[in-house]
Amino acid sequence: MRTALNLLNKIVDLGYDQQKALIRIDKILDKKLGIEYRKPLSDEKLSDIIYNDILGFFQEEARKNQDD
Repeated sequence: MRTALNLLNKIVDLGYDQQKALIRIDKILDKKLGIEYRKPLSDEKLSDIIYNDILGFFQEEARKNQDD
């Protein structure tokens, strides 16, 4: 399993602003995991499914922004 911090770094590598990406990731994970179960990003382990779903969302958005 990878961490939420790994995910954030990967998304920032796509060209996203770190703070804005963090806010969006937090909102998504709050819905998926529940706010009471959240850990610091460096300790928060994400299943491959959740990690890939969120990363895929940002990758698709980045592709759309490049096409515009």
